Amino acid sequence: MASDNGSPTQRPPGRTSPRPTSDPGAERRALDPLGPSSSPPSEPELEWSSSPGWVPSVGEIFAGTYRILRVLGEGAMGVVLLGRDVRLERDVAIKLIHPEYVSSPEAHQRFLEEARAMARVRHENVVEIYAFDEYRGSPYFIMEYVPGMHVEAWMEKRKGAPVAIDEAIGIIDQVCRGVSAIHKAGTVHCDLKWTNILVGPAFRVCVADLGLARILDKPRKEARDTVSGTPAYMAPESVTGAVVPAGMHGRADVYSLAVMAYELLTGRLPYETDDAIEMMTAHVDGTPPTPSEIRADLPPAFDKVLLRAMAKDPAQRTPSADAFRREMLSARQSVSAGTRGLRFIVADDDDDFAALVSETLAFAFEGAEIVTVDNGALALGAVEKRPASLAVIDLDMPGLNGIELTAAFRATPNAEKMPILVATATGGAPDWRLLQALGADGFVVKPIDPMALVALVRRTLGKK
Repeated sequence: MASDNGSPTQRPPGRTSPRPTSDPGAERRALDPLGPSSSPPSEPELEWSSSPGWVPSVGEIFAGTYRILRVLGEGAMGVVLLGRDVRLERDVAIKLIHPEYVSSPEAHQRFLEEARAMARVRHENVVEIYAFDEYRGSPYFIMEYVPGMHVEAWMEKRKGAPVAIDEAIGIIDQVCRGVSAIHKAGTVHCDLKWTNILVGPAFRVCVADLGLARILDKPRKEARDTVSGTPAYMAPESVTGAVVPAGMHGRADVYSLAVMAYELLTGRLPYETDDAIEMMTAHVDGTPPTPSEIRADLPPAFDKVLLRAMAKDPAQRTPSADAFRREMLSARQSVSAGTRGLRFIVADDDDDFAALVSETLAFAFEGAEIVTVDNGALALGAVEKRPASLAVIDLDMPGLNGIELTAAFRATPNAEKMPILVATATGGAPDWRLLQALGADGFVVKPIDPMALVALVRRTLGKK
């Protein structure tokens, strides 16, 4: 699901600074809460429900295919609805242009450009677009629906409690992967912020809302001095409109990523002000506090990484989202506590994948015991013999498959609270819902990057 441009103006509980926005109008959201036990939010009233009849109502079959279920969010430029594709039997997010902009050719063009920017990218950490069309003269597009919430709402639910370092790294890692895919597609997001990042089932993190995205191989239509974005996260060159050398346009997104990581790890923004102009000026001229001075338990190894990615001069900044991701992971690796005494179970009949997981865990958790087996029955026996710290198991393997083994683990005293990560090359949402109900902690899609696996394992161990 994608959000619309804009940013909340109300100060979130437990946070130290609002996020002023340069977009007109504050965004109102109604996003699904994370987790199957949560009740869905009530459907918000649309202020423009008496507008022209092109606005679909709840229960209506929209465009002959999508049954409208409820409103997911409304912003300055449009509205996002939850719909059910009655032909393919799947939920989708439908983004429609706001009635105020139906007659604006510029708004129609911006809507089309957002859809084109999304269509260039196919990555698990970026919301996917399915279709673009018009309905009664107004453009709309159909997107993947990601049940969950944006990261800012996720942080608000914590009521000021700090985010565990490994949990933060797990989020940042996935956001950087999504942004890297956007950049490889020749696009710059231009409005990265936590309200544009969604957290879904199995802790899948997705980049959404490319409404301000710039496609680099197409000429810009707006004036050179146009400033757009969210001031709390804007790079200095985005504020001043400075000319950026070829090949460095994506570094504005790197700056935003660093601000987001700074906020997630310290609990506050680098610059604190309620005024949008003051905020933008601070990004151009200010010096942020050292992150480890704000959060006492944050290792100083992160200071250099975050501040380098927030360099005022793009030429001095971390060169890419992937480089920033790897530097963050390296900083975490450099301060890892001793891991002797940990015991991991790896159960997979794919020898290559099992070897990759085992070698990755052995490298990241020096001194840990790694037990590798090729079927579920042997994995259960290994845990019955001696408790383990965590298990990585295959969904489809002989003996006991991943679902059966998860249920068996939870019925075994030695494993009733052991973290379980289930890996699959073929499973989908129904499998995850069942595994989650049985007590699994995470769902890993093959192939997986080793560092992403390390981040997930650390986060899962930290939660337990």
